[in-house]
Amino acid sequence: MKSAALAVAAALALTAASVGAEEPAAPPRYPPSSARTKVIVGGVAVTALAYGAAFLAATSWPEVPGSSELKIPIAGPWMALAKSGCAADDPDCGAKLYLRGALTVVGGLAQLAGLGLVAEGIFMTTEARSAQPVEPAALTVRPAPVITATGVGLGVVGTF
Repeated sequence: MKSAALAVAAALALTAASVGAEEPAAPPRYPPSSARTKVIVGGVAVTALAYGAAFLAATSWPEVPGSSELKIPIAGPWMALAKSGCAADDPDCGAKLYLRGALTVVGGLAQLAGLGLVAEGIFMTTEARSAQPVEPAALTVRPAPVITATGVGLGVVGTF
């Protein structure tokens, strides 16, 4: 019994990994500040496309209950979902009702996702621009007025 415990202890000691000092973690990297505009534009595009599809559905099938609510951005799909039902001319719409409900939820989620992207673009942390010295152009030439006590003229100044 004693030898089994000794064998297990020896096996654990031999297989244990050596623990070294932890390496310092790299500082977090953030996207450049130019990414902010792209994320906001992408969010507006996603929201606009989802709203456009809902508006098109609302104008294409005005007889469907809840279709007028789809013309309202962001909250419209959720309001339309609450008023969903079968149209008067199609009382047994069956699977159409479930498909329409699923598409309404997807459209509402897409509009909310677009708003989330806009919020992310506004509030996201970006890397600060590094202060780089502005290098003058190799050659610049500009006109400059020359005013003296006895005359007025035009001169040329520049850097070479």
